[in-house]
Amino acid sequence: MEKKQNPPVLRTILLRLMATAGVSAAVLLSWWWKIEDARAPKVLPTAALNQPVDLGRSLFTPQRVTLERGATDQIMLTAVIENVTGASQSSVFGLPAKPPELILDGKGVPPAEIILLRDHAPLAQIEPRMPEEIALIWPLPAGQVPSEIRFGFSKERFKLRDNLYGQSSWLGAAPTAILTATPEILP
Repeated sequence: MEKKQNPPVLRTILLRLMATAGVSAAVLLSWWWKIEDARAPKVLPTAALNQPVDLGRSLFTPQRVTLERGATDQIMLTAVIENVTGASQSSVFGLPAKPPELILDGKGVPPAEIILLRDHAPLAQIEPRMPEEIALIWPLPAGQVPSEIRFGFSKERFKLRDNLYGQSSWLGAAPTAILTATPEILP
């Protein structure tokens, strides 16, 4: 009779460690994917005209979307913005700035010019709890007249104690809502 040899103990331990590491890695990876899906939803909530959108440092209430015809066609979104922090903000849309984005044919266009409606000056800063009426103006590419327009909004996140300095801090922005509207055509 032949005697069966047992595999070396070291080899058995190594194989079991590798199997355990593989299972652990698979569990951690699937857990991470679930966290990422919960953190950045694939379907963004819809925003509506005259309903506030939380942008982190400010509340943004879109009021009217117009398409102005002229030498260059332009889209104008009028809104009320309110600083909800306790200090004056020169970075109303976060740092780096993530103002509402005009989306045409599934792509964003260059950032809008943002002006105050009271004096047509550029938006430089807003004071706490003092709503300001503003207009965001995007020039349209030649020959492009959309029937429906989409705007994307991003919210800056606040963390009371960040990991780097252990102080309160505004962190990066993440998409928060989409507004779809039919513009009023102005001559």
